Amino acid sequence: MTMDNNTIISEISAIQVKLLFLHFKSIKIIEDIRRTNSIAFSDSASHEAIKKRGEIAYSIIDIIALLESYNSFVSNIYNYKNIAKYLNSKLKSRLGNIQKSTAKWKHVRNKIGGHVDIKPILEFCDNYNYKGVFISNDLEADFKGILILQMIESAINSTLDKSKLFEGKIVLTNQSDLAKLVGKINEDWKPCLDLFGTIFKLLYKIGKKDKLKVIRKENIGIIKFE
Repeated sequence: MTMDNNTIISEISAIQVKLLFLHFKSIKIIEDIRRTNSIAFSDSASHEAIKKRGEIAYSIIDIIALLESYNSFVSNIYNYKNIAKYLNSKLKSRLGNIQKSTAKWKHVRNKIGGHVDIKPILEFCDNYNYKGVFISNDLEADFKGILILQMIESAINSTLDKSKLFEGKIVLTNQSDLAKLVGKINEDWKPCLDLFGTIFKLLYKIGKKDKLKVIRKENIGIIKFE
């Protein structure tokens, strides 16, 4: 490769930055879930246990939003022709599968990820006969243990005709349906995580040799540690 191949371009930097953001955000979510799961409670049904474990639902919402971002990331690669031309058939197939699977989550994300749509919330309040103000001895535990799961549930169920994520409606207070959701998220998220090393290897293959020709040793890195 030579400089004539336009390998020293801001598009390569931009793709790297976006992938770094998505990957390390993914790692943070995984660490948050592991940290929460590692906390031991003498009574798993206590208010404190429910409140802490319920916070994993926020991680689920973050993952749903990330899946849409991975979808747009694939589009970014194809839109940058100086990068897309180096894709082989195997990588194109992987990217296509990721784009297809993550596209389904965009509909859910529009209800609860990027912004919180009141309509599906109203629908689950109607479905579960939640009328008037909540009277509770521990509203935080009720919210984190039940209501936030029902928010996610309603966002998914209200978009099933578009997303086709599941064959029928799910009930996330049902452990088998919650496991089904977690399984589906992991199934669609893992290929995104695995993409990190592959894309970085491709980018360095495209442009590392040319970049090293135009920088000196002291220019390597971004943050300069004195």
